[in-house]
Formats: sequence, C-alpha cells, structure tokens
Amino acid sequence: MKLATTYICVNDMSKSLEFYKSLLQQEPLFANEDRWITFGCGNTLSLYNRHYDEKIIGREPSERFNQAYIDDFFKDRGEIRNNIVILNFEVDDLKQEYERLRGLNIGRMSEMMYVNVHMPYWYFNIEDPDGNTIEITGKIFE
Repeated sequence: MKLATTYICVNDMSKSLEFYKSLLQQEPLFANEDRWITFGCGNTLSLYNRHYDEKIIGREPSERFNQAYIDDFFKDRGEIRNNIVILNFEVDDLKQEYERLRGLNIGRMSEMMYVNVHMPYWYFNIEDPDGNTIEITGKIFE
C-alpha cells in the first residue's frame, strides 16, 4: 500500500487556489470545475470543495453518487475541525522562503522556530484560508 493523494477540504476554492498557487509557485496539474484541484509537489496535493457536491447531490443514487456516498455525505460529524494533519514542506533555503511568503502576505505566519531534540530543526508555519497549518522547513544559510 502507498499513499496516493493528500487532499484538503476547503470552504472557498478561489481563495485556497490562490493561496496554494502562491505557496507552491505553480499552476495546478488538474482542475475539475470548482470541486477538485490537484498540484504536484513530490506527491500530489489536492483541494476538495464539499460545497460543490452540496449543489449537485440528491438523496437518491445517480450516475455520480451511490447510496453509500450519499449516506456518508449527510452523516452528522459534529463540529468540523482543521489541523488534524499538518502538511510539512521542505525547501532549499528556509530564510529565503520565509521572506518570499512574508512578502506575499497570503496567510498568517509564525516566526522562525528552532527545535533540537534529536537533531537541529528550523521551521515556520503559515495558515491557509481555512486555518490549516502548513509547516515549512529547510536549511538555514548564515
């Protein structure tokens, strides 16, 4: 078994698309209307807009959705929480990437952080439009 795709549930596809295009410095590999967008970044990273399905799904199976999907879609999950998974991206020059993203002002950013538990580790976090934490790490050049 291997990990195929990581995808992030988003509330505003346009805002998320612009955020991830700026963050990743690339255009999507694939886009399906306002529902699904895929980027290539080592593995693939996709954005899923649940609101798209809300517009087209019914309570009965169709050629698009079977009953199991419909039942799962309408299941009460309580409060939806973000930050269950943190995406970690690695760059060649961490300070340069920090300055690039700070200049773009695309999301709330932390200061540069340092941890040395089993090895020296520098990183910073940036939040996407839905409040998901993206961790950026890489080498520090003095």
